[in-house]
Amino acid sequence: MIEVRKYSIAQLKKAYDSRSWLYDKVVAPLERGCHGAAIETAHITPGEKVLEVAVGPGNTFVTLAGMVGRRTTIYGIDLSPGMLELARAKMHTAGFEDFVLKQGDSRRLPFASNYFDLLYNAYMFDLIPKSEMASILLEFKRVLKSDGRLVLLNMSKKNDRLNLHEFLYKHLPAKLVLYLAGGCRPVMMVPDVEAAGFSKVERVYLAGRHPSEIVTAIKEVG
Repeated sequence: MIEVRKYSIAQLKKAYDSRSWLYDKVVAPLERGCHGAAIETAHITPGEKVLEVAVGPGNTFVTLAGMVGRRTTIYGIDLSPGMLELARAKMHTAGFEDFVLKQGDSRRLPFASNYFDLLYNAYMFDLIPKSEMASILLEFKRVLKSDGRLVLLNMSKKNDRLNLHEFLYKHLPAKLVLYLAGGCRPVMMVPDVEAAGFSKVERVYLAGRHPSEIVTAIKEVG
């Protein structure tokens, strides 16, 4: 994968706050089908403890809440207050009250170790520097129970060859990349997930208008 353009946490937070409405209206509909395919691989059952990291505008968070059931607390975190505001509004509109949404950083999750049955994370690693991926995956592993499941959904590509999106990402001005494309580039996360010690790592590539990958894995018992 190509290296990410350098953006500070403050720059990312500002960009996603300012474009949260645009993301919800334009980008989120393009991602809906990919989210549906990824959620199917999660095999969620009512009552499970589920955490979504990077909830965005909350569309998937509402879906996950319906799957765990209205009597089960669902948890989410996002860097952007603007995205969290959208997510809270959608949860209330859908009639969900038993949820926890926190502003925070994926590198330091404000949750207990060995707590969640499932961690769902979508379209985040594609804007994370390669050097930070290992520590984030270990943090994901920390909060999962033994035998807990990890589901990642990322902007991706079919193979290792440089594609047009990557070419534009590398050569367009950094600010334009951040505000038009969210600072994202294609990633292929299987080697990193395996290196973090997860087992049963599998990848499904999703072609189409929004090329993506679904990566599933298990935190080994012990």
